[in-house]
Amino acid sequence: MSARAQILGRYELVVGMEVHAQLATQSKLFCGCAVGFGGPPNTRTCPVCLGHPGTLPVLNAEAFAMVHRIALAFGADVRDATEFDRKNYFYPDLPKGYQISQLHHNVGGGDGREGGRLQLLRSGKFVRMHNVHLEEDAGKLLHLGDGGSVVDLNRAGTPLAEIVTYPDLRSVEEVDDFMDTLTEVLLALEVCRCRMQEGNLRFEASVSVRPRGAEFLGPRTEIKNLNSYAAVRRAVAYEFARQVALLEAGASPRQETRLWDPEEAVPYEQGVPPARRADPALLASLLPEVEGGWRGRTQFMRAKEDAHDYRYFPEPDLPPYAVAPEQLDAWRTSLPELPGARRARYAEELGLPQKAAEALTRERGLAAVFEQLLALEVPAAAAANYVLNPLQAALKERGLSPAESPVSPERLAELHSLIEEDNGLSRDLVFKQVWPRVLDEGLSPREAVAKYGIEGASSDAVVAATDAAWAENPRAVRDLLAGKKKAAGAIVGAVMKRLRGQADPRAIHARIAELLAQTRGED
Repeated sequence: MSARAQILGRYELVVGMEVHAQLATQSKLFCGCAVGFGGPPNTRTCPVCLGHPGTLPVLNAEAFAMVHRIALAFGADVRDATEFDRKNYFYPDLPKGYQISQLHHNVGGGDGREGGRLQLLRSGKFVRMHNVHLEEDAGKLLHLGDGGSVVDLNRAGTPLAEIVTYPDLRSVEEVDDFMDTLTEVLLALEVCRCRMQEGNLRFEASVSVRPRGAEFLGPRTEIKNLNSYAAVRRAVAYEFARQVALLEAGASPRQETRLWDPEEAVPYEQGVPPARRADPALLASLLPEVEGGWRGRTQFMRAKEDAHDYRYFPEPDLPPYAVAPEQLDAWRTSLPELPGARRARYAEELGLPQKAAEALTRERGLAAVFEQLLALEVPAAAAANYVLNPLQAALKERGLSPAESPVSPERLAELHSLIEEDNGLSRDLVFKQVWPRVLDEGLSPREAVAKYGIEGASSDAVVAATDAAWAENPRAVRDLLAGKKKAAGAIVGAVMKRLRGQADPRAIHARIAELLAQTRGED
């Protein structure tokens, strides 16, 4: 075991996530301004979202429904009435001087209520949710090359679902699994576009480290400025190494808010007292090895705030919002099957390999085709193979989505029937000669066979070729008689070569079984 592995092995990484998902509404949370990425700065604003005196907010009903569906999807204890609070702080991108958010009466979870949980796609682990609440976004500061900054308030007032987990994640891989799974859930619910490059999905990681086996939680660092999945992974890995380096030196990490600095533009540990700075050489030795060398680090931003620092109080301009039980039931009924449950069903109930189950879970359009094939009584393994291999390759080559597929599920099912029938057509022959005609000419598989006279080797030809291969491969015959089943491959290969790939391997194997029985009978 390497020195790095030995040191890191003495500690446990503990991560909780805070996620801001911009809801896919047409307008902002408390006004009628349009929501969208891009556009000239400060053109999607009005007196309400600019915080002009005398204006009053009006809640966006669509956003209210979306955040409830998110909470219900996690299985959260959803309140029958929810209220808003003012979160007070000053920053140039916050025109009102406060943010309308939720602290005491969240949509789901919080205050000892069950926040639900999320089953991760890859590991199957359940991550507990602390709460789900609704709030408005701030604007965006743009930093200029001369050291100045300007503000664009187009984003101010955009509806956000804030999703907060418990510190249940224990590795960078689990963090990545969580991000992947949550993205798929939000897309399945159709509540967020999940384009991190556009800022409508933002992850913040709260990282702490403790001795392995300990039960307490160490001081946590909240990391911001994470604009990609890769940035989150790297920032968590760096922060783990930084805090371990501090603990190894006998120091203790502080509760801080840090920024991810991918280009290392800020001097190392600027603003951090020397006694609380990790030794750079030790830290570097604990970082993962990456091609081209490690780059990027977290930088101190400010001491971590607690709720009392924001002077929360009930929002005076918005009343409590009650939700009828019938409405909650309607939202709950409208929920789709979630990715974790779908992956488990595919793997455990249908018996698909884990890789295939994950691939179908991620690709919702392909999963829809797969489900249609199941309804057409195509076996799960064959259906997954058709969808994830020939169909997906054809769609990718043509730049099409599954909804634009030139081959319907019914024709894929017909293709399967053609392969399974005792007609001399092997799977290879079907995909070499029938499949291209189905794709390019819009023919059904049977129409393609009839139009082009596609046929496999006759049963007599297969028997004759197999008998000849049996006689010409005495070593393979001896191995088969000794119980080595893989030896049949040599005979199958010889038959396929003799018949130019026109034979059905199932017919060849059937004849081999007959010859094997006859030979053993003679012995």
